[in-house]
Order: sequence, then structure tokens, then C-alpha cells
Amino acid sequence: MLGDSRGQIRVLEALLATAVVFSALLLTRPVYIAIDDGGDLGVLHSIGVNVLVGLDRDGELGRLVAEGDWRTLSERLFTLLPVGVSFNLTVYNEDMEIVNDPPVSSGDVSGSRVVSVQYVLAERTSFQFYVVRLQLAWMR
Repeated sequence: MLGDSRGQIRVLEALLATAVVFSALLLTRPVYIAIDDGGDLGVLHSIGVNVLVGLDRDGELGRLVAEGDWRTLSERLFTLLPVGVSFNLTVYNEDMEIVNDPPVSSGDVSGSRVVSVQYVLAERTSFQFYVVRLQLAWMR
């Protein structure tokens, strides 16, 4: 009779342990990291400058703008920017007229604190000058 009692206790213990584990999984919520807007704006500006300089290092940014290859430019920005950063890119010519007809964007940056990075671009083959404005914001 003692052997049967210990087996029943082990089964009851296993059921209680399973109930504790499942209740812990069901009751916990994902933890979201709060972003301090004041300090992170400087980080966003640094990220934006580094991305534009990196794209322009071998003349790729000027080539993409001159060819009007906005899809490839958007893909490059998606690749280079960290996850959780949304962007909006606008290219202006020498007369400050918008060059890119389709928007180069990863989402809506309105309603967020936005950092704007302006970069003067000289296309190397046709010597055209452009002003590239990259707006960055943390996605919420």
C-alpha cells in the first residue's frame, strides 16, 4: 500500500508543476523597452549620417539617385538601418525641386519625434548636385 501512495503523490506533483509552468507562460506579457526620446535623437542622427556616408562611399548613392532606382535605394536603407527605425527619404535637385516621384519610405514617421539629416550629394559621372533629406524616427 505504501508503494501506491508514493506513485499518486508523484503524479499529483507532476500535474501541479505543469499547471505552474503553463500559468506562468499564459500570464506573462512581452516586455517593451521604453525609449528615451531625448537621448535617442542624437543616436538617430548619427545612424542617419553614417548610413548616407556609407552609401556614398563608393558612389552607389549618386548612381541610384541619377538612375532613379528608388526601389533599390529603399532596399539598401532597409538593410542598413537598424530594426525599429522608420525612414522617409526625399531627394532634391539643385533648384530644390523634389526628384523622387514615388516615396522612398518604410512607414509613417508623423506623430513621432523625427530627426532630419541633410546630405549634399555630388553624382560623380554627370556632376549633378542633389540634396538628400533622410528623416528617421523610432517606430512605436
